[in-house]
Amino acid sequence: MNIWIAASDGKTGIVRQILTTPNTTFTANSKDPNGYTPIHAAAAYGHIDLLRSLCSEFGGDINIRDNDGDTPLHHCEDYATGKVIVEELGGNFTLTNNEGKTPLEVVEEDGESTELIQYLKEKSGISVENDSLGLNEEELKQFKENIRYTLENDPDAVSNNDPESLARRQRLEQIIQGDNAEQELENYIRDLVRSQLLNGQSEDDQDSKRRR
Repeated sequence: MNIWIAASDGKTGIVRQILTTPNTTFTANSKDPNGYTPIHAAAAYGHIDLLRSLCSEFGGDINIRDNDGDTPLHHCEDYATGKVIVEELGGNFTLTNNEGKTPLEVVEEDGESTELIQYLKEKSGISVENDSLGLNEEELKQFKENIRYTLENDPDAVSNNDPESLARRQRLEQIIQGDNAEQELENYIRDLVRSQLLNGQSEDDQDSKRRR
């Protein structure tokens, strides 16, 4: 068993044995071909005691990045582990990966842990009532209701001649029928708003360049 699998499985004894073997080339920061370290593995699977040991005892870097630019916090999926990473081990929740996404944005896309999402929002100074996209809970609720109503009561709202609109409708139908509809729909709305904001900024930049 290699050190990355051992860390993923929470096999603290095996990880410790590998790291303390005389003349070993492995460290807590050793990367596999994808840049994945034992610290990423322990964080991803919520092995908190192992994570503490890797960082405090074996000199692991809690903000180490894999080949995608993801830190261990980007891989974290539960509140308890995330809190330890940030508050005990000094994990930086503002770091972005190669796609420009913070750990909060990654966990929002996954939609698995609402506790972790709320915690990272609070640490980032983002109000749960009104986040960085300017959407409050009431507006999100209205968006959701409008989308549900359109899908359920207006099947001809999307032209079959518009592939983009058709694909959007199919995606929304998949979300509504899924097991995590509420969170997935919220993520979809946030991504849509974020995309519109970015497009607006891009158009403003182009207009600014033309005026020069």
